[in-house]
Amino acid sequence: MVVLTRSAARLCRAVPAGASLVLLLVLGTGCGGGSEYATETGQIAQRFLPTVRTVDHHPDSVRALTIAEDDETLQFELGADFQALTQKWSCRFQNIGAGPPSRSRTYATFWSLELSLVSLQPETGLLSLQKEKARDLVAERRAEYHDTIQIDVFWFLGRGEDGIIAGPGARTELQVGGHTLRPVRTDYGALREAFVAGGETVLYRRNTLHFPRTVDEADVLRDATGMQLRVRRTGAASREQFTWRWEGQP
Repeated sequence: MVVLTRSAARLCRAVPAGASLVLLLVLGTGCGGGSEYATETGQIAQRFLPTVRTVDHHPDSVRALTIAEDDETLQFELGADFQALTQKWSCRFQNIGAGPPSRSRTYATFWSLELSLVSLQPETGLLSLQKEKARDLVAERRAEYHDTIQIDVFWFLGRGEDGIIAGPGARTELQVGGHTLRPVRTDYGALREAFVAGGETVLYRRNTLHFPRTVDEADVLRDATGMQLRVRRTGAASREQFTWRWEGQP
């Protein structure tokens, strides 16, 4: 299943139900961006994703994307396609605390700057827009990125689970830069199907979490070398932890 990102997901919720299938088909093609800008949740879930994701550069650095200009439009030069970039910033959870170990396809994606900028093409068809409009969208996305830390958790359902990781009785927090942060905004999508090996379909729910990036007038991510997302769902004895590590400064 194609993953819709940020503004695409908001647009999908804004249209009447009868038009949603058409919209999904349009967005699924990446607004003309082709497979280079598509992601398949089932494929990512089946790949080897470590419990500690280590990247060789700071998330504020843009290593896999160069933005160029011609007379009328912007151009993206990618070092990796959108799915590979998504995998680069994704990891599986590990159980911590009480509760039996759990095997799951569940994973989390941290929206680094390069991933956030590349996603503008499948969301908005950026590369076909007039250069001035495209520049405005890039500037707006950069501002959004520096405002909050966004992590999406793709929770694959086991028996009796609803896949929602925020709400009454749940506790979700991010440890970064010596701070423990609670979400300033949470959202979760509808249950969706993902296609996995052997033609099997499995259900998952996408939870979107936004954490403050500025605490006491300081940017908590700028000088950090990693972060941990900890999740304790309502009624669950165990806690799950997703971990990212990176090298260098922006």
